[in-house]
Amino acid sequence: MCTVIVGFDPDARTPLVVAALRDEMRSRPWAWPAPHWPERPHLVGGRDQLAGGTWLAVDPHRRRMAALLNGWPWDGTMPWEGTYPASRGDLPLRALATQNRDPLAGEDPTHYAPFHLLDADAHRATLYSWDGRCLDIRSLPRGVTTLVNTGLDPADPRAARHTPEFARTRPDPDLSKANDPEEVWGSGPASSAGRPTSGRARRAPPPGATPRP
Repeated sequence: MCTVIVGFDPDARTPLVVAALRDEMRSRPWAWPAPHWPERPHLVGGRDQLAGGTWLAVDPHRRRMAALLNGWPWDGTMPWEGTYPASRGDLPLRALATQNRDPLAGEDPTHYAPFHLLDADAHRATLYSWDGRCLDIRSLPRGVTTLVNTGLDPADPRAARHTPEFARTRPDPDLSKANDPEEVWGSGPASSAGRPTSGRARRAPPPGATPRP
């Protein structure tokens, strides 16, 4: 199951550290992280060889990243059942291609199977969760947060297990002398994990309607 562990602290020397595991369909072909997309030459990520998207990508020059988890639909069906007009793997690439802070502005979420999309940089970390009916938007708290297929769910067994362990061992490398924008950029001192600091929800538009930003 997808797991993304986020260490976020805007006041730290290295504000963001992300550890991600995507292992739901290990037989699906993929390519190692690299600049796979000629139309987006600054992006680096692993490439899904079937649909061409990614589960995690980084823009080292803008110091911004986006990660994707498969979500659970509101009615409890499996997230990969059914067919959809667009691949969820496009979402991290779209997020990093936007200049605004809403990577889904102008997008119709009904084109996608349920997902959780993390959009983060040194100043903010936001989770967009689509369950097939409602789009929920939440800011991640400072500290360490574990994201799973049910989203920002501290009661999930993986979240309950991993969050305190990673909070205790969260690295704080000093990258102030790094000159190469390709250097890893991460997070700072561990702090206690908490619930989202803010949240809002958007209802999905009717099929075929143009969504409001």
